[in-house]
Amino acid sequence: MFEPVEAVTDEAVLAFKKYAQQFTVDEDVFFDVDVAVQREMFGHFAVQFRARILADDLPPETFTARQHVTFEVPASTWQMWKKSHARRWYARRLVARWPARYEPDPDGRGTNAVCSFNLERWRSYPQARVLPSQFGNAVRVHAIRDLRWTEETP
Repeated sequence: MFEPVEAVTDEAVLAFKKYAQQFTVDEDVFFDVDVAVQREMFGHFAVQFRARILADDLPPETFTARQHVTFEVPASTWQMWKKSHARRWYARRLVARWPARYEPDPDGRGTNAVCSFNLERWRSYPQARVLPSQFGNAVRVHAIRDLRWTEETP
């Protein structure tokens, strides 16, 4: 069940979050590494490591998922008026104090939210040595491409 939406404000609350990433790689990977360090705002740095890793492509896959979504509508004509006029100067305080109430759509209609995306796949060999032709263990890598949301009525 959905909760009633409170009045929308233009206020944004920002907070610093600590982020760290640690990973291990074979020492041979660092023979061909690009490192970029860029100074960002508030005295922080953006660090980027780029390396070329031997990989072979796997066939891409397309996935589609559907979820039926029911609507909620204002509970009465008065609630619809509050929803429609919530941003007007003459109704802001009223709607802030008594927000519009919602109830499930009495017709029971809804829609299907459809998400489709392409899954790009490949195997990489981070420990590969090309000259003696030793590839080492394969690591499967996936990347989501072309994420699309559509709506279809039942």
